[in-house]
Amino acid sequence: MDPTNGSGSPPRRAPRYEEVLIRPDVRVAMRDRVALVTDLYLPAAGGRAVEDPMPALLMRTPYDKGPSNRADAMRLARHGYLVAVQDVRGRYASDGVFQVNVQEAEDGYDTIEWLAAQPPCDGRVGMLGTSYLAYSQGSAATQSPPHLAAMCQTFGYPHGYHNVRQGGALDVFWLSYIVGMAGDGKEARADPSVREALLQMRFEEWLRRYPLREGQSPLALAPSYERTFFDYLRRECLDEFWRRPGLSPAEYLDRWPDIPTLWICGWFDHYPYCHPDTLAFTRLTRLGHRNQHVVFGPWTHGETGRKIGQVTFGEACTREARFPDYELRWFDRWFKGVDDDGVFAAPVQYFVMGGGPGTLAGDGLLEHGGEWRTGPAWPPANVTMTAWHLHPGGGLATAAPEAGPAATTFRADPDDPAPSSTGVCYTATRLVGGGSRRINPNGLWDQVEGPHLHGVQPPYLPLEARSDVLVFQTGPLARDLEMAGHPVVELCISSDAPDTDFVAKLIDVYPPSPASPGGIALGLSEGIRRAKFRNGCERPELLTPGEVYRVRIELRPLAARLKAGHRLRVDITSSSWPHFDVNTHTGRNPSEDHERRVAHNTVYHAKEHPSRLLLPVARADGG
Repeated sequence: MDPTNGSGSPPRRAPRYEEVLIRPDVRVAMRDRVALVTDLYLPAAGGRAVEDPMPALLMRTPYDKGPSNRADAMRLARHGYLVAVQDVRGRYASDGVFQVNVQEAEDGYDTIEWLAAQPPCDGRVGMLGTSYLAYSQGSAATQSPPHLAAMCQTFGYPHGYHNVRQGGALDVFWLSYIVGMAGDGKEARADPSVREALLQMRFEEWLRRYPLREGQSPLALAPSYERTFFDYLRRECLDEFWRRPGLSPAEYLDRWPDIPTLWICGWFDHYPYCHPDTLAFTRLTRLGHRNQHVVFGPWTHGETGRKIGQVTFGEACTREARFPDYELRWFDRWFKGVDDDGVFAAPVQYFVMGGGPGTLAGDGLLEHGGEWRTGPAWPPANVTMTAWHLHPGGGLATAAPEAGPAATTFRADPDDPAPSSTGVCYTATRLVGGGSRRINPNGLWDQVEGPHLHGVQPPYLPLEARSDVLVFQTGPLARDLEMAGHPVVELCISSDAPDTDFVAKLIDVYPPSPASPGGIALGLSEGIRRAKFRNGCERPELLTPGEVYRVRIELRPLAARLKAGHRLRVDITSSSWPHFDVNTHTGRNPSEDHERRVAHNTVYHAKEHPSRLLLPVARADGG
């Protein structure tokens, strides 16, 4: 039987109830008596709320419970759910002081248990939502609420440190996020001049003006947000600040209830799911939790259509085509025993990028192609970590380099950082008149300078033309190469500075064609390691100039296919601005450093000091 009725995707589900009653602005007291304001949506018939016992669904949001969530809440209520949408502490109608993620563990628990006791709830509460709303689910789960019965986490990230600081380097997105949140905070809402000052702040330029001082920025007009901003800047090490349940729920997976959980993830979302989503999915499964499902799509943080950066993957890649009504189908499956029409037939579903014709579509997008795969576990069982060695002269091969000295030194200048170009969740500056200005592209992009990159000027040249970018690539591949999992780059390095960064990019190089005479180098994934955190982020260990060290760079996970005739490439550099903060090469925290210096960094690629890419290669037979 074809559940799609020949349409390519299962049909949308018809609502059970045509009416919804809304009980707005219900004040829910937390354990410290702070009231969080909540809207309740109840299915209704004949103008009266349905009184039959039913499950409840909860969304906890910092983005205003009303306008942004009303349509989803009403749709779910029409399908027989009591739906609650709550402003988190200190945001919009709720009382208290907002602290990013910190308070969500206890507040989430208290809200779940309050909602479970409200008629007509039958005692089962599910949580759902995207981004911060997903984070708040994980925070609540650390408290083991007895009535939490299922979760649907979309683009969540349950480890605060490893999202704010990848490999020890600061992800600048989070600073832009705090600035944007302050623009909608209580101080800004009470005084339009405060809001205007916050939204006019060019934070990406402000960050370059080292050292930064608390109390001397527009964020001083919103003290609670400024405190969080500077906590993120100053707290370089993974310590007890970051390990609180609200900030890093993944540290407490042993406390999470064993409940059905769906993880929706994007290849171009925040830093590696080896720390947040994937690790949580994998570790919970290993802990014996049942009914864990994960989906990896070729998506950014919230963008799930056919266009991702400069490419299209085709209509089949879109979330709506593959997972129509996915939240409703997920909760119907576990709360009502309703068949999900095969949408979640396998615990793992992932999109393999690539394999398309490489021609240009009518809208100018590169037709990169791809297809969905399913399986019981992540990474897939048919994957083997295969070493590709960096060779003198820029080669990349499975054969190890020969004996003899071989190294390449480059100059890393913090005043001339390499621009970010690998398609992660974008950094943005909000504008006074509405909207935002992106300063860091997301999706798949050709590794060429252009107006889409921050801080570059014409003439726009390939990024490999920069003197601080080292390129290692294979010859044209004799056969298709498919990978699925978590790539790692291991470098033997030295530097004349006490600290520096190493950035690795994984690239799919298209051969020249009529559509692109110079070829195309698509940045698939990226990772960074701050050298002083090479042995872990708990404490810094400075470099001794000239001594050789090994650094391990974890790249974002992916599933991709490189067609025969393409080349596999790894680029090595020491910056990616404004994705990550720029290392000042002194060993001090860049945000508080009064000095900037040039570093001369060396990458070794000899038998005695080998450097390599570890690639999760899938066997051609799929076995």
